Amino acid sequence: MSVDHFWRRLPGQAVDTCSPEELGELVPRDRDLRYDRLAAAGLALGVRRTAVLMELALTENGLHPDPAARLPVYGGGRHEPDGALPGGAMPVLRPEQVVAASAFLRGSALGELVRQQNSVLARTAAHLGYPTPWSETWAARVVHDLRELRDFFASAAAAGDAVVVREAEETGRPDAAPQRVNSPSSTGA
Repeated sequence: MSVDHFWRRLPGQAVDTCSPEELGELVPRDRDLRYDRLAAAGLALGVRRTAVLMELALTENGLHPDPAARLPVYGGGRHEPDGALPGGAMPVLRPEQVVAASAFLRGSALGELVRQQNSVLARTAAHLGYPTPWSETWAARVVHDLRELRDFFASAAAAGDAVVVREAEETGRPDAAPQRVNSPSSTGA
């Protein structure tokens, strides 16, 4: 199963000097050697099957009216109910948006947000057809991925970077449970 969501840090000026096609070439499309190198350098992050759940934990039921709540996962853009970005959109967060997203994530009790949205996340996981029902394991994975995203955005904000968001190509059936891209179990080890 492929990764479902990638974030890629780029120098802030890249968003003004690169065409959308050039930006697209800079962002991983799948887990491969290039992604591994970028992730090891702290320039890319990817998650498996948790992006829509992460977004819901941050934004559901108006718990966070701050517009920055919508920036980290989908770049502030709208997405389909299954978490897909419309028409293959690839949101770009400018450095000032990265700073806002980082501040929001840093100021949020991520574990508490996931706990508060437990029933919404359970319904969503079932609606998306995941074969494994929502559980404490799923909740722990979403919290872990949100913390990784918080750290990723903090590094990007400190460097003055922009962030490009990309959804991966769908290849295969839903995983039994979500996995972080960098985890040993996702590498087959």
